[in-house]
Amino acid sequence: MLLALTVALGLGAFPHPQTVEIPFEFSRPFGLMLIKAKINGKPAVMVLDTGSNETIVSPRLVSVKKLSPKDVVELAKGSGYSGAGVIATAFLSLGTLNPRNCQVLVVDLSDLSRTLGNEIDGILGMSVLKEFEIVSVDLKHHKMVLK
Repeated sequence: MLLALTVALGLGAFPHPQTVEIPFEFSRPFGLMLIKAKINGKPAVMVLDTGSNETIVSPRLVSVKKLSPKDVVELAKGSGYSGAGVIATAFLSLGTLNPRNCQVLVVDLSDLSRTLGNEIDGILGMSVLKEFEIVSVDLKHHKMVLK
């Protein structure tokens, strides 16, 4: 009954009745917003990137089976990050939101981590953010607001 009601109301992968505020660190040298999350129950640092169509996660946090070259997905030009990855699912938790199973692209982010001088576990993109009615970024108070 609850599942039918959820579907009928059109709630997305992160149904939550109120506004949730998620703090972030601002990386001044690169102009990036770094959000603490949990991926498959493990702490993770993700770059907030509203220009990325995909949510990208390090293979360190999401295991994928050995795949053939035909299973590899190239990141689209203009995504802000180039490379190749594999589609998988992961439990993603943001702030006080309950973890939800999300489709992610598993990509080696070691080059990005080296460049930024900070361990980066993922890129939070539109594939997850589009599940919310409102996504806003409060730069003054260093928080992302989701509703």
